[in-house]
Amino acid sequence: MWMRKNSETSPSGRVRAGLGLGVVAAVAMALAPVSVPQAAAGEGNYENSRAAGVSGYMKPCFGMLLDAQLRTCGPRHYKGGSRYGYHGRGQADATVDCDRANPRYVEEVVGRIRSGGVLYLKAKNRSCVASLDIKKSITIVGQGYGPQQIPVLVAPPGESAIRISSGADQVILKDMYISAPRSGGMPGIEGSNTELTIQNTQIRYQGDDAAVHLSGGRLNLTENSHIIAKTRSVALAVNNASLFAENSQIATTAGGIYAVLDGDSQMQGVSVQQLADWHGFERGEGATGIEIRLDSGGSILSMNDMKVLYFSQGVSIEGSGEALLSHTLIARADHGIVLGLNRARVIENTIIASEIGIDVQDGEAFVGRNQIANIRTAGILASATGEIRAVDNQIDPNGEGCPTLKWGTVDPSQRVCTPWYRGSEFDVPGDANDQYMFDEFWPRMATVAMTDGAATTAPGGPVPYNDLKSKP
Repeated sequence: MWMRKNSETSPSGRVRAGLGLGVVAAVAMALAPVSVPQAAAGEGNYENSRAAGVSGYMKPCFGMLLDAQLRTCGPRHYKGGSRYGYHGRGQADATVDCDRANPRYVEEVVGRIRSGGVLYLKAKNRSCVASLDIKKSITIVGQGYGPQQIPVLVAPPGESAIRISSGADQVILKDMYISAPRSGGMPGIEGSNTELTIQNTQIRYQGDDAAVHLSGGRLNLTENSHIIAKTRSVALAVNNASLFAENSQIATTAGGIYAVLDGDSQMQGVSVQQLADWHGFERGEGATGIEIRLDSGGSILSMNDMKVLYFSQGVSIEGSGEALLSHTLIARADHGIVLGLNRARVIENTIIASEIGIDVQDGEAFVGRNQIANIRTAGILASATGEIRAVDNQIDPNGEGCPTLKWGTVDPSQRVCTPWYRGSEFDVPGDANDQYMFDEFWPRMATVAMTDGAATTAPGGPVPYNDLKSKP
């Protein structure tokens, strides 16, 4: 018997019916107004589901998934919209909170950040203990320094705090407090063939090398920066590079600045002093405050408004090129200024030295309107290969007076000496008599950055450790 097959009960019929209903539903949805809730309802009939409502508006925080230790995560509103990921001023920037980050995590962030990016470091209760290996241009910004601030970056024992390779064209350290308390034979900050800017930053170093050592490139030391070093070497070493320093302080137990300069360089308003830790010990004897060699005959070195205190030899400049030293105080030295370069001008300085004020060992020197006091051997001395043109200098000798002074090849008409009983009163700044130990030298900062959005001001000079209301 022939029977008609029921298409509604057969599998193939159900498929054809389902396809037909799907086509009808698609046409209906195309004709209906488009909205996100209706689209979600058409897919799964979830218009009354609370979970679907939340899921529709949640956005994943990809930055937190990739970098779980970043301080914050979530949308930040910019002119072009919201971005996710690094907490900072764009995708090239990052912020690391040392209180919560795992040890050495900041090293990983430095390795991943884009060239030219900015890394913000924060530390309230715990410092970031790391040795940063910088291979690209970067700016690192801290929270400033002062009696209430702990170091934002501390070097591990036997390591440098920061190492900069030649691939980094420009590195800026701003508002940083960096400590390298047990660096041994490693420098605190080391760089090669780069431009390093240290801006409003304090570096405290204990070791056998330099606190800052740059080979090639350019070093900028600016805006009330401080380098405080307990070292057997020098606090700042610059080799085959140019140096620009202004309004900064260097305090050291041994030598201050050693520089072999290539190209023009300038120092303005820089104070260099030897700390008292090793006075009387052989380790601290014979140190030089500023020792500079100019390698290029066309180089010019300008030094103005400087202070060089407590060193056996105040300032030594030799090599090729020309130099200007003006309006500078050199006090408590054995030998004030030693010159051995092509041409130098020494103008309007105050020199308090026990043996020789200005010693021209080679080249030509123009010496004018200087005040030289407390000397026993010579006020202005020229060797056989040195030539001096002197005018309007005041020399107040110690001991037996003017007849005992040596002059070398200085023309007799230029040998001006004031007997002790007619000696002039020199205007020596009061802080030239303040000498500190390493543990006592705690500079106050001029501007405290990143403290709840407000800046506070304080005197820029050092304050004895025992006078601090709150000691770090």
